[in-house]
Amino acid sequence: MLRINRLKIEIIATNRTYQFDENFRAGLNIIASDDNTRGKSSVLIAIYYCLGFEAIIGGLNEKVLTSAYKTQIEDKETSWPVLESGVYLEIGNGSDIVTIYRAAKHENRNSKLMTVYFSGLDDIYNGDTNCEEYYVHMPNSATNKKGFHTFLENFLNIELPLVPATDGVERKLYLQLVFASMFIEQKNGWSGIYSGMPYLAIKNAKKRVTEFVLGLETFENERKRNELLNKERYQKEQWKNLYSDMLSLQSRVQCYVKNIPQAPEILSDEFEENIAIVRSVGENIGVDEWIVQLQGEHEALKTIRPRVIDNYDELQTELQEVEKVIDQNSCEQNEIQQELAITTRKIGEINKNIEVIKQDIVNNKDALRLKKLGSELESGVFREICPTCSQKIQDSLLPIQHGTNIMSIEETINHLSAQKDMFEYALKYEKNKKQELAEVLERIRTAQMQLYRLAKSLRRDLYSIDEDLSETIIYKRMSIEHNIQELEDFKQKIVVMAEKFRELSNKWKELLTEKAQLPEKGVKEEDKNKIAKLKSHFISNLEKYEYTSISNVNAIDISDDNYLPIIDKFDMKFDSSASDNIRAIWAYTMALLQTSNECAGNHSGVLIFDEPAQHSIGAHDTKAFFDSILKLSDRCQVIIGITINNADIRKVISEIEDDKCNLINIGEKAFV
Repeated sequence: MLRINRLKIEIIATNRTYQFDENFRAGLNIIASDDNTRGKSSVLIAIYYCLGFEAIIGGLNEKVLTSAYKTQIEDKETSWPVLESGVYLEIGNGSDIVTIYRAAKHENRNSKLMTVYFSGLDDIYNGDTNCEEYYVHMPNSATNKKGFHTFLENFLNIELPLVPATDGVERKLYLQLVFASMFIEQKNGWSGIYSGMPYLAIKNAKKRVTEFVLGLETFENERKRNELLNKERYQKEQWKNLYSDMLSLQSRVQCYVKNIPQAPEILSDEFEENIAIVRSVGENIGVDEWIVQLQGEHEALKTIRPRVIDNYDELQTELQEVEKVIDQNSCEQNEIQQELAITTRKIGEINKNIEVIKQDIVNNKDALRLKKLGSELESGVFREICPTCSQKIQDSLLPIQHGTNIMSIEETINHLSAQKDMFEYALKYEKNKKQELAEVLERIRTAQMQLYRLAKSLRRDLYSIDEDLSETIIYKRMSIEHNIQELEDFKQKIVVMAEKFRELSNKWKELLTEKAQLPEKGVKEEDKNKIAKLKSHFISNLEKYEYTSISNVNAIDISDDNYLPIIDKFDMKFDSSASDNIRAIWAYTMALLQTSNECAGNHSGVLIFDEPAQHSIGAHDTKAFFDSILKLSDRCQVIIGITINNADIRKVISEIEDDKCNLINIGEKAFV
């Protein structure tokens, strides 16, 4: 709930201080003047400005304010330079009262700084009055503790939901968007329903605002659906990253791990027991058996006499074998590198082909649209007839033989789509092949490094002094020990990773459970009732305000796409005259408040209309508009800025009882 209690504008000029200081109350408040240049809009803008809602007007910070706040103020026939200016706004939420101060022009104070006094305006300078300062229109001012709109959201007891933004991230449904459905300003607000809503990169902002204001369940279900969708993406990414880490580890130790799924799933109770680590080189044996073999080789090396003179022939033979394997590996490495290069080129070519086909599909779809349009216009070209010789136009430059039929545009689109699917399948295959080749190449390179070191040790032994100890035997022992240690470490890492996979699996199960518990898509019965009430109030209001652009207003419906009024599935604005468009904005804005009040929605209970009698709307309709506001009595607060430029409007306002309307007549100028 929001109640505007008092507005005080203070402008210090070189000659004197000018002020506007007025109280507001529940129900109808009218700020009136005899002419359209007396400062009513400047007063209403101050309310927007002090709430940080000036984006609804079409700008940010002091830029939206008139020159009276910033440069010069007119006093009769003289203009006086403005030195400083600021706005105080006292608001309530039904139980507490605060006063907001925001500078408009100040040498030492930025307009993004907001001061909140936790008292009424008369008491802000009392010794026991606390105050806090906040910032507005800066990053995170809607989420951080010191952000003004975070404070305002909490003060108004509003819990703004997270909604999808255009960049795929969820963000708060900003207060500026919500209040754009309640504050109708003069310049942009009367061109259409929600026309003053600023662009803040929220997807389907108008729909989200209506869902929030009416408190539709669909809104909450959609929010949960989007939240689970983001959670699903995140969990899939976590699983994918963990699986990639495992692949990277296993390629280093020349092993591969079996029975771990590549994508998230609910793992069985025997998952950890079923994990198998297998050697990826030579014979496919388990890692434990491989470790036993390596330990046997290590023990065998202990029995070999360590002096070079005792093993000279064996060393020479082994060097020859090692060099032979190195040569074989080099050949295999070159072949794999060539195949890898070919695969990379194929991937590039396939990507190019896919892009060409995509463009061809777009071009053919455009051609199909033009063909349909041309057939309606009876153009020969789009009926595949040459406009010059009236001959049939073929879709091919090749000679047509044996009665071959050329594909139609529709068939071409289907054919291209099938080609695209085929290329995308080939692309996936080549990418997998590239990854496998890269892993094999890495294993060969690792093996080559070990063989190079072994060959180096063998050569040193062959050219060393006969009594020296064999460097090769020592190297082999150390290499085997290192290999065994690597495998043992890898086993432990897989155990840790298995635990992480188990944790991710549990989270995945929770996610699937939440998805299963989500209600089916579509509008719920309770929401249908709320939308029906919105429609009923809207049509009833149109009839009260004498909307005549549509002969049968009962044919008006509320769109499922954005909850805006439509006629024959089109925006009813297109069938409305300029004055009836204004009546429709009155009717819809009032219907939102009426429906929210009846259905315990989230409307703040305050409306602002700046010059609602646009486009020569008559006094009779204006009276009907005022009467519908008066029927709401103290359940809402409506502030209207209006120019009383004819006797009929003056008569309508004068007939409203004093206790039902707070009339603020600003006279010649708002600032006195």
